[in-house]
Amino acid sequence: MRPSLALSIGAAFHLLTGLPLLLAPAQTLSALGWADIPDVMLVPLRDAAVLLIGVGIIDWLARDAVGAPLRGLLWGNIFIRLVGMGVNVWELSVGLTPSAVASSVPILVATNIAMIAVFLLALRRAYEPT
Repeated sequence: MRPSLALSIGAAFHLLTGLPLLLAPAQTLSALGWADIPDVMLVPLRDAAVLLIGVGIIDWLARDAVGAPLRGLLWGNIFIRLVGMGVNVWELSVGLTPSAVASSVPILVATNIAMIAVFLLALRRAYEPT
């Protein structure tokens, strides 16, 4: 896969996940099964949304990068998806995730695996000699 395509997909993914969390955090989590979100949780949720949107903007604006900067972008995206997925699975396994939300975890894991595959395929091309 062309790295520019992978970063474009990453940009769309991060923007599409970040914008709803920024604009309607309680409603977004409610749709995923989280009930009664305390107002105090909306602050870190919006902060996380801003970070997702920022990564989306970086992916979009740097989609034509080459060499070490490109590999850094791809590895950073892989790290975000891989560690985020690991945290979600850990939270589920220790009982921090409500049972109503547990049904959405396989979808989140599958989405993360798909995004990791996109970035790994692009990373393979990023290491090819030009």
